[in-house]
Amino acid sequence: MEELLMKTRTFFVLLTMLIMSNYFLAFPQKTYACSCVTIEPVEAAYAKSEYVFVGEILDTKQEVVRNDIAGVINYRDANLFEVTQVWKGSNQTQQIIYDSGHEESCGIDFEVGNSYLVYVYTGDDGDPYTGFCSRTTERSKAGGDLKWLGKGNEVNREVNLEVEFENSSNQDYVIEIFIGGIVAVLILSLFMIKKFRRNE
Repeated sequence: MEELLMKTRTFFVLLTMLIMSNYFLAFPQKTYACSCVTIEPVEAAYAKSEYVFVGEILDTKQEVVRNDIAGVINYRDANLFEVTQVWKGSNQTQQIIYDSGHEESCGIDFEVGNSYLVYVYTGDDGDPYTGFCSRTTERSKAGGDLKWLGKGNEVNREVNLEVEFENSSNQDYVIEIFIGGIVAVLILSLFMIKKFRRNE
C-alpha cells in the first residue's frame, strides 16, 4: 500500500512538471539582455532608418513569429501608430511597426495614448522594426532629436490599418503548441497509470 502511495505521488509530481514545462515552452518569458552598448547619434540613426516619424500609439499587442524552416518560435510586439509628422519614408497616416518587446530585449514598452519619435529599420523578415537602440523614444524626451531633424512633413495619405492590425495576430501557433503538449501529457499519463496498475 505504501509503495502504491509513493508511486502515485511520484506520478502526480511528474505530471505537474510536464504540464508546467509545456506551459513555459508555449508561453516563454522574454529574458534576453539588450546588447547595444551605446545609442548612435541622431545623424547616424537618421541615415540608417527607413522611416522617421512622430506618432501616437493606438494599440499594441504581442505576436508569435514561427520560423517554419528552423522550427523556432519567437515573440514580438506589434504597434499601431497614428502618424502626425514625417521626416523620412512613407507619409501615410497610420503605420504598424514591430519591436522585440520589453526593454530587456531591446524592445520598447510602448504605452497607448503616448506619442513617440520613431526610427524604423527593416528587419531580416522584411517587416518594419524599431527598438531601444534605434533612438526611438517618447516625443516629450526627444527635444534634441527634434531640433536636429527640423520641421517635418505633414502626412497626406489617409489609411486605416486597424482591421489589418487586429487580423495580424498569429497566437494560434501558441495554442497549437500548448494543446499538443497537453495531448502528449495525457497520453503519457494513461501509459503510466496502466503501468502502475500492472505492478499492483
